[in-house]
Amino acid sequence: MGWFGASRTQSSRQAPAPGPARSIELDFIRGIAIIAVMGYHFHSYPTGSAIIAAIEMPLKSFGHEGVNLFFTLSGFLVGGLLLKQYSQDGRIDAGRFIVRRMFKIWPAYYVLILFHVFAGRHPTNTFLVQNLTHMQNYFGSSIAQTWSLAVEEHFYLFLPVLLIGFARLKLRANAILGVLFAICMLVLVARSAAVANGDLNGTFFYTQYRIDSLLFGVMLAAIYWMKPAAYQWLAVRKKTLIATVVLLVAWLVFGTRSVALDQSIGYTIQAIGFTALIVLTLEYSGSIRGSWIYRGIGWIGLYSYGIYLWHSLALAPGDILIRKASAMGLPAIPSWFAIMAAQFAIATIVGYVTTRAVEFPFLRIRDALFPAKRKAPIEVPATGHVS
Repeated sequence: MGWFGASRTQSSRQAPAPGPARSIELDFIRGIAIIAVMGYHFHSYPTGSAIIAAIEMPLKSFGHEGVNLFFTLSGFLVGGLLLKQYSQDGRIDAGRFIVRRMFKIWPAYYVLILFHVFAGRHPTNTFLVQNLTHMQNYFGSSIAQTWSLAVEEHFYLFLPVLLIGFARLKLRANAILGVLFAICMLVLVARSAAVANGDLNGTFFYTQYRIDSLLFGVMLAAIYWMKPAAYQWLAVRKKTLIATVVLLVAWLVFGTRSVALDQSIGYTIQAIGFTALIVLTLEYSGSIRGSWIYRGIGWIGLYSYGIYLWHSLALAPGDILIRKASAMGLPAIPSWFAIMAAQFAIATIVGYVTTRAVEFPFLRIRDALFPAKRKAPIEVPATGHVS
């Protein structure tokens, strides 16, 4: 769940946060992803209502695919940090990158682990070693939501090594894109073979089967920073981008019903669709960027990492409310709204507080000790569609 600043108009900037100026468009995408994940995980009150079932359907059916959106966005953002440096200097400062990632990810993550150690909500043998070594996606963890962070941690090590290899070979943009695409196709073939062999657990959790979602984002970052004319060519094709996102939604509605299909070609389809969604959001948010709902979702996205880490704490209060509503015979539909709203509120408040108390202070320390090389805001390749 890396983040990245993009210099837009002043109205597009979020509330002040450590680091470079933030892009509300990217925080909006983060917000969509974390809302989808929360909606999938939160417990709901049975109503028997067709309307409520229709509201729940996209969340309960494919809300967990919000993780794939996080992956593709992280690939774009984190890949962009490295590829911008590569395009300018022809080299990668892997050490600085990894240290800055550690300051971003680890403090909030290890506070979560310490909380669970002292709270005693889970036996330590169900999570501690796995989470401390970032191998929870292979060995399992009772802090279930952290599996995706292990995938990203592995990606943060893999990508700099890969780009250092590109730098030593002095590869240009087309060659880099070709290698990245080839890796994605190898991952697709390997994942499809694993699905055919019945390893659905592995294809869902293991890094070697999920890293292509991140690499598609890296490919977009390579185009964005190293081939600005190609990015402009892509960005002006609004109808194509919209059609791709519509096809993505159709896949989410219909294709994800088959677990085997979704965990083979489905992750590739989603990565392509989410890549189009990123470009479409960056270039065509227009006047809706200033709307209260857009800014509200963007605000949630600003705190999405903290919310993601801590949102499972909302499940127990949700269960208590479900039992009380059932015992008291309260009306089903109002109870459903109240219980879901309570879980969203608890997760958001805890995520906000922990982000302000842990993540932001450590980002300030990071920026003081290991400042980013760039001082000026990152410029977005001009396409003429940023307003």
